[in-house]
Amino acid sequence: MKILYSTGDKLWLAENGSARVLPIQRVEQYKQTIQSIHDSKLWKTTGTGAHFTGAAEDPDMEEISAEFCGIAAHGGEFLYTLQLDASGGMYRREVTEEAVYDGHIVSGNDVRLGAIAAHEDDVAACIRYPDGRSHIGLYHLPQSRCNEITEGDSAENAPSWSPDGRKLYFSTSGIARRGGEFIYGPAGAAVYDPQTRRMDMLLEDERYDYLCPKVNAAGDLYVIRQPYTQEGSEPANIGQILLDVLLFPVRIVKAIGGALNLFSMLYGGQPLRSDGAQRAGQKSKQRSPKTMFFEGNLIKVQQNLKENTRSGEAYPGILPRSRVLLCRKADGTEEVLAKAVLDYCLTEEGIVYSNGAHVLLRKPDGTEERLAKAELASKIVAFSD
Repeated sequence: MKILYSTGDKLWLAENGSARVLPIQRVEQYKQTIQSIHDSKLWKTTGTGAHFTGAAEDPDMEEISAEFCGIAAHGGEFLYTLQLDASGGMYRREVTEEAVYDGHIVSGNDVRLGAIAAHEDDVAACIRYPDGRSHIGLYHLPQSRCNEITEGDSAENAPSWSPDGRKLYFSTSGIARRGGEFIYGPAGAAVYDPQTRRMDMLLEDERYDYLCPKVNAAGDLYVIRQPYTQEGSEPANIGQILLDVLLFPVRIVKAIGGALNLFSMLYGGQPLRSDGAQRAGQKSKQRSPKTMFFEGNLIKVQQNLKENTRSGEAYPGILPRSRVLLCRKADGTEEVLAKAVLDYCLTEEGIVYSNGAHVLLRKPDGTEERLAKAELASKIVAFSD
């Protein structure tokens, strides 16, 4: 069994107990093109003349944003959605390292696609909007035209087809407007029938989010369940408040120093800070090993890792144990199959899931096997040998 997953800006192929990066020629070509354009303009923005005319710019190229947003098995190949800076698209590729050609399906600056799922030539995709809304759209390959099946102030995500392709499952949450901002409500699990064009809610509870719904051939429903927390509703920590008060004068001084340094760069072409200070400043902006963000959610890495280790897990992860993989049988009974689950997929050999630190296989007898060590692995897809 081969496992394909994403860690944000990279695709990984795991098999036989090891994982390696799967090269995507489209990303490499894009980076080379942007680098070439940047290098060709350096003479205009560097040197004494550029400083004299006020056209001087940082000679270092800005980091290119590349994100793999969705993966889906499609016969002997796979489909993937990719966001390259402002341009998004959907492409197809063989599941081999040797493949260098990526087939084009749809792309453009107005295309923003997320998670995808395929059943034969029917592809369901999360259509993302800049204002925070997201809907589910249907493609029928090889056509690039999309038919959106949800609408309004809502956020739909994580589409998946039933094994027979007759039903489409996804998560959905309502969006409220407050002071010009969007507030996401609890996510529920929904199902859509393409024949009748009817959508029904399967699971919803104001206390929980039900994410990534999938169904197996027996009709059992699988979801990731986590406590629902409205953004900004977490009670303030008194210790953090006192620390913020004490550090307020220091932060004011730093802000003034930063403003003066920017003024010097703009009008004098030279920074006030030394190279050492600049490097220290850059280092301070790097991600802390104590916390991470995944899809906008803060993950308290060390705290969760300690709790999962104390619980006796052989391969502890970095997600909270309250985020569980839940199975609701066709008869209505429920069972928690795994805790601290980031993402998962259903396979003939069992359930492959990520806990943010490892990719694991949960076999039908309940035992687990580590398939790969991987940080924040998501968009997991399995391919049979």
